[in-house]
Amino acid sequence: MQIRGVSFDMDGVIVDNHKYHFMAWMEFAYKYNYKLTSEIYRDKFNGKTNKDLFPMIFGPLTDEQIEAFSKEKEDLYKKLYIPHMAPLKGLVEYLNHLQKEGIKIALGTSAPPSNVEFVLDRLDLRKFFSIIVDGTHVTKGKPDPQVYELCAKKMGLLPSECIVFEDSLAGLESGKRAGCVIVGVATSHKKEELSGMTDKMISDFTEARELLGH
Repeated sequence: MQIRGVSFDMDGVIVDNHKYHFMAWMEFAYKYNYKLTSEIYRDKFNGKTNKDLFPMIFGPLTDEQIEAFSKEKEDLYKKLYIPHMAPLKGLVEYLNHLQKEGIKIALGTSAPPSNVEFVLDRLDLRKFFSIIVDGTHVTKGKPDPQVYELCAKKMGLLPSECIVFEDSLAGLESGKRAGCVIVGVATSHKKEELSGMTDKMISDFTEARELLGH
């Protein structure tokens, strides 16, 4: 089936920012005496919403408590990442190519709206994303397929007509369960770690144009 839409995850896909999220999480975990390692972060945190993560750390929480913890952690992340912000190599050129070819574009992320605004507006990328599904738009975070099912629905397409670009294991499973074509972006994981979970793999978007066949 011809590809008519493309859904992008945000963290680790349109920006390679996991290093700064990890640094912020480590600082947050140290403050609250939560044992966090790079392995735990990679396998259990990547791709999950704050709504899923903070109860995992603290146990049952109110919405207000989750919001307060989320703001604290995301403020740490933004402070660390601002001096280093940049789109992933080849992204802007690829987005321009998609628009020129009439391909619909969506953002499907577990991030909160404030982080989406932070990235899209500071890097002047919002003009490419008329459809945005963030962590507040779903009741079930990745690896549940809801986020990419919703992206396809908002584009007016079948999931099978859509490519999903993902870097996390939870995100790859989400796109696969939705029935999309899955492209792994080897930023937070090495290509061999993503092997078997993707239809294609890329290191950055300079390798992506051939995926559409034009």
